[in-house]
Amino acid sequence: MALAGDGRSQAALGSNGSLRLVGAFFSATLMLIAANCFLKYLWWTACSSAWSGIPKLHDRWQAATARASVYGWAFIVLEIAIMLLLCTVIRLRHGLRVVASLAVTLVGTGLFSLALSWMKQGVH
Repeated sequence: MALAGDGRSQAALGSNGSLRLVGAFFSATLMLIAANCFLKYLWWTACSSAWSGIPKLHDRWQAATARASVYGWAFIVLEIAIMLLLCTVIRLRHGLRVVASLAVTLVGTGLFSLALSWMKQGVH
């Protein structure tokens, strides 16, 4: 059992804090990637919907449908990974930790999606 003045317990606490900070930064980075995947999913879904039923654009329609599926699944997998990562970073009781990580994941990804959509519209 480590005492409060023990150097080992202080070093472990410091490394745990830095690991939590790295985890939070990594989850924010994954949220940015997930937001980009979500926007690409919306774009390719819209293209697939617009091109369906036009015989001349059948190949483009199939490619857009495949890309929409890839980006949709990538978004889902990234959201689950972010939620699991945040469950390890957030210090609450188990039930509250899951709810908090889900809320932070959804709100963070939504805000990144909004910011990215504004930036991408400004580029065009």
